Amino acid sequence: MTITKYAGRGAVFLVALSVISACTSIQLVSKYDEVIDKQTQELQKKLDKHLTFLRFSSEDPLKYESNQKFYTDTLSDLNAISVRASAIYKNKLTIQQVELAKQNLAWLVLLNKRCIDRELTPEQKEKVNKNGVDLSMDCKAESGATKDEPSRGAQKLKRSFLEPVQNMFNQNFGAIMALELAKKRGDGNDEESK
Repeated sequence: MTITKYAGRGAVFLVALSVISACTSIQLVSKYDEVIDKQTQELQKKLDKHLTFLRFSSEDPLKYESNQKFYTDTLSDLNAISVRASAIYKNKLTIQQVELAKQNLAWLVLLNKRCIDRELTPEQKEKVNKNGVDLSMDCKAESGATKDEPSRGAQKLKRSFLEPVQNMFNQNFGAIMALELAKKRGDGNDEESK
């Protein structure tokens, strides 16, 4: 009688375990977020359009002071995406890609002010990560510049940098959009996954 009693309890335990496991799913990454997807698409288009304009513009639009507002708006857009991404459970990959876009923007700003003339060193990247994008008119070593230099608003972005920078941002934003689309395919809410 005791063997039957334990077998009955075992069967009940297995049934309960099956019900619990059927209701439980493991989430490794966040779910698709349409807002992040759309904001990223809009920002990519805005940045691509601006950089294309600069590639074929006269000299004045290449000045840092001519681009400062655009950089400020772009950073604000990236911050909005970052805040949204940070509020979503298991969204580490998207957050990392947005942080990379902020680093790329910091690099572009430093190039435009001619605070640097090449890729950032690991020490400069650490300063950019710590202090963010420096949208002032000055070059500041604490923000990733090679050295401190005041009044850099009249400095012009080298036209030869524009195409590589444009490709870099397109790849960066493309990675964010691809990640969101992969989440969409995997979340079971679209027609393809039924």
